[in-house]
Amino acid sequence: MATTDFPTDGIVGANFNRRTTDAEFALGQTARGSANTAWVYVKASGSVATGTCTVATATFLATDGSGSFTADTAFADGDYGWVRVTAQDLPG
Repeated sequence: MATTDFPTDGIVGANFNRRTTDAEFALGQTARGSANTAWVYVKASGSVATGTCTVATATFLATDGSGSFTADTAFADGDYGWVRVTAQDLPG
């Protein structure tokens, strides 16, 4: 389920639904969204389905499964993109 949320903190070019094979931002980059949400830029370590996921905050690698983040758009292995913080404070 893609999100209609968009960045509100001045970060240029961020699209919370976009997945790319090349990094567009630094891993761990944070952003605030229009729906009072917090987002973190990550790289998928394996396929990550839409729904909750885990992010290793030392490396900002996302893995599929239950965790404190939500992938509103699925990732293929090695894709870069944004995940929503759902159960903790925004890192950094």
